[in-house]
Amino acid sequence: MFRKIYLLLTLLLSFSRLDAQEVTQIVQWTVSAAKTGDNTYDVIAKARIKEDWYVYALDPGDEYLIPAQLKVVPTDAVTLVGTPVTQDKFIMKRVEDLGLDLKIHKGELTYVQKVQVTGNADVRLAIEFTTCNAKDGKCLPPVEDSFKITVAAADAAGTVYQASLIEEGAPEASGTPEGIAAGGDSAAISTAEDISAHSNLDKKSLGEIFFMGLAAGFIAFIMPCIYAMLPITVSFFTKRSSSRAAGIRNAVIYSLSILLIFAAIGGLISVLFTETTMYEISSHIVFNMFIFVLFVIFGLSLLGAFEINLPSGLTNRLNSKANTNSIGGIFFMALVLVVVSFSCTSAFIGNLIVYIFKSGNQLGGIIGFLGFGLALALPFAIFALFPGLMNNVAKSGGWLNAVKVTMGFIELAMAMKFLSNVDLQYHWGILNFDVYVSIWVVLFGALSLYLFGAIRFRHDSELPANDFGKPHLTVTRLMFAILFSSFTIYLIPGLWGAPLKLVSGFLPERKTMEFNIHDDLVKIQTYTYKPSDNEIQPKKYTDVLKSEFPGIETFFDYEEALEAAKAMNKPVFVDFTGHSCVNCRLMERNVISKPEILRILKDEFVVVSLYCDDKTKLPEHEWKKSAKYPDKVLKTIGAVNLDLQLTKFDNVSQPLYVIVNGEGKQLTAPIGSTDYEKFRNMLTDGLEKHKAGR
Repeated sequence: MFRKIYLLLTLLLSFSRLDAQEVTQIVQWTVSAAKTGDNTYDVIAKARIKEDWYVYALDPGDEYLIPAQLKVVPTDAVTLVGTPVTQDKFIMKRVEDLGLDLKIHKGELTYVQKVQVTGNADVRLAIEFTTCNAKDGKCLPPVEDSFKITVAAADAAGTVYQASLIEEGAPEASGTPEGIAAGGDSAAISTAEDISAHSNLDKKSLGEIFFMGLAAGFIAFIMPCIYAMLPITVSFFTKRSSSRAAGIRNAVIYSLSILLIFAAIGGLISVLFTETTMYEISSHIVFNMFIFVLFVIFGLSLLGAFEINLPSGLTNRLNSKANTNSIGGIFFMALVLVVVSFSCTSAFIGNLIVYIFKSGNQLGGIIGFLGFGLALALPFAIFALFPGLMNNVAKSGGWLNAVKVTMGFIELAMAMKFLSNVDLQYHWGILNFDVYVSIWVVLFGALSLYLFGAIRFRHDSELPANDFGKPHLTVTRLMFAILFSSFTIYLIPGLWGAPLKLVSGFLPERKTMEFNIHDDLVKIQTYTYKPSDNEIQPKKYTDVLKSEFPGIETFFDYEEALEAAKAMNKPVFVDFTGHSCVNCRLMERNVISKPEILRILKDEFVVVSLYCDDKTKLPEHEWKKSAKYPDKVLKTIGAVNLDLQLTKFDNVSQPLYVIVNGEGKQLTAPIGSTDYEKFRNMLTDGLEKHKAGR
């Protein structure tokens, strides 16, 4: 989805022009403290987030993202009690190209930190946050606001103290602030005022849910339990009814009954589960582990290890009420089909329920199961209306079990996703990228062998005989065997770090890999560079910062890069980036990592990456005053780089790419996220202007 958005918004991304004051207006904080006891207080920070913007939650889903966080500074008089908590529900935001599920907050956000204060004292705190635009995905560098609250021991419980903003930067404290939450995003809290919970879930559209249900239903229809019933059921209605019109009517009632039964199941889900509880359940460890076990059971059942059936007494009781003499009797016939086919449909119903829960849409239950029921019911109605079509339908046989076994392998593969969710969330480290891909390679490799006829399962029959009486593969089965074999081969390079963009949304984060030679291969591909006599190596900050560009000596200080460019007579490629910048990673993976781009950068440019969100403290002699806000002292690498970007290029969003000469003169217009051609054209244009001496 993001890939399409990027293509549509390429031109818009280059027009972001926000100064520091506008950044702070996007998220406005109201900070106060409420006295709750003799020496206990709740420090309360409320954020009002501008429409179409969001901040990252406490546990955003990736270690490089900077969450909105409340940091109260402990002193001799101020002691922290626990960590900051919030009752505001986070929203899940999917970044398909990176395979990440990010947790964000929109609209409003409230943090509460309990403290104990001895006597009259000042409570100092800082609030740090990164803001991102929900429309174009572009993020602004992190902002840190500092506050002071003066409390008095003599005041009564319930007294509320307002905070004052500290202009000179964040409060200094020895060590790491203890108030940074390390756990989840919500907890039960008691404050001097009511804090309401919000449920702003990113919903999937009802159309998406309906078509997901429809697709699941059509696949379930070709399973043996249902497909084999088609000719029998159609024949029953057409031959045992008093007339053709009555047969058609009964078949339509039968189909509508199937639709109604599944719609009722979906309606029950919609009534019992709100949008909030749907997401809470879908993201919980118990739910994910339950689905993992359930999918493994379903997968093994489809492979033929055992059958999943509802109690036979229930089936017999329903069957006794089924007949074609009344609408009620026909309804019970449909109910019998639903119950009897459970062994085949349960896996698909389970998948659909998971999809509905993760959609966060309360109407998703009824809409999704309407689609599922429609897909199962429609063939019965169509073939009853046009019984002649039955002559063209493939007869039941061994191919039905092949479909069942194929779905069993896919079910086992999908089960890994839910185990991976828990593994990443709790940092178990048992299902990293390498192990996960290895399991998929084995599963889909075994499926390929099965489809080629090399292995068989319990319910498999002999392959059909050819014109010479020998077993042979049908063309359809051969095509699927080739498809899954190709997919297996596609997965194998992932064991050595290949991005596997086709299925990245189903895989763990690549940072969990134990070894990754992908970048080393890129370095070999692009190696055309031979150091010259006047080659200058980067020195500043190389101990704390690493290049995202394979094989390229990258500078991390602007002035050092300019000096190197003058000495080597090369233009400077300036990369304003950030550790928490998602779009930066997408550009690095999809555009800049192209061999031709890397060769140009390596041979023709001095490359400098300026991290605008880096929190590395500078030695005091390197502190600078902001060019635009002279009262502000810049004490970190990120603050210096951000101020440079703001004052020199009137922009504070990343990524931002621009080419300058050794004197700092701008040779190209700055651009943000873009496509390969525009990025390459920028490099070529900058290089030509530098050679022309402009």
